[in-house]
Amino acid sequence: MPTAREARLAVAGLGRIGRLHASNVATRVSGARLSAVADPVEPLARNVGARHGVPWTTSLDELLGGPALDGVVIAAPSTAHAELVARAAAAGRHVFCEKPLGLDADDCSAAVTAAAAAGIALQVGFQRRFDPDWQGLKGALDAGSIGALDVFRCSHRNAQPPRPRAGLGDVFVDVAVHDLDAARWIAGEVVEVSAATRAGEEAAAVLSLRFESGALGVVDIHRNAGYGFECSAELVGSGGTIRCGYAGRKGDVELLRDGAATAALVQDHAERHAAAYVAELEHFATVAAGRAQPCVGGADAVAALRLADVARRSAAIGAPLAVHEETARAI
Repeated sequence: MPTAREARLAVAGLGRIGRLHASNVATRVSGARLSAVADPVEPLARNVGARHGVPWTTSLDELLGGPALDGVVIAAPSTAHAELVARAAAAGRHVFCEKPLGLDADDCSAAVTAAAAAGIALQVGFQRRFDPDWQGLKGALDAGSIGALDVFRCSHRNAQPPRPRAGLGDVFVDVAVHDLDAARWIAGEVVEVSAATRAGEEAAAVLSLRFESGALGVVDIHRNAGYGFECSAELVGSGGTIRCGYAGRKGDVELLRDGAATAALVQDHAERHAAAYVAELEHFATVAAGRAQPCVGGADAVAALRLADVARRSAAIGAPLAVHEETARAI
């Protein structure tokens, strides 16, 4: 296990989130330094490498074979995640992988098994677990401040739909997987899912959850809300309610329309979760340096992905589905 004071990290995949991670590692993440970057698009790899003054390559094998490397941050298209995790594991590199871990739960489970067999640590990019607001919600619930949980509610809305590109995944695996992981983390295991999309489209979806504890959950998702990015949540308990994601509102009633609102709103996830993106990589730096184990790992990613698959099937048949040992049956 490496014991260096600073973990030497590389970033593979230099799309928007990959460039954000590279910049954070290079300039903001304590306990880490950027060692190299890689992307199959040569001009992109060259430009990002030059910007941060680090070696660049178009070859993942060359990146993973570098001697001065403790861990790799995988930010390639989602379709490639499981394969790249397995290749990094075979090279003996600790891995931070962006969500989702892949688009197929069985492939992702195999990648998790490969990582465990290779003895490498695998952390997955569910940044809400590192967000101060969301940590505040969980902390209050765990401390008994609101009593027993009755309702978990979350709104997850993007200002604009993502630009079309291969390997993104549908609204359940690309968007709802964040909410499903947050739901498991805060409220416990999910035993029933009911989901619907608007007239078969993927712009909007609503998920209803039933937790093992008996608590209920509601998640609404919108990929084209227009007014900005929202990631708000509310926990309603037997002895109180706690909320997050409402900072900046100027009154009890607000209009959200045409790219504006009667409140100060962020425009995207990078702005809303800026601190969390840094914190999750600071945690990974301690993992890659051999000083910690991931607090959110492959098993969590597979569980959220399987729930996303259950939600997809529920929306397709128009009926709730029970969750049993990674399978689902119609109720």
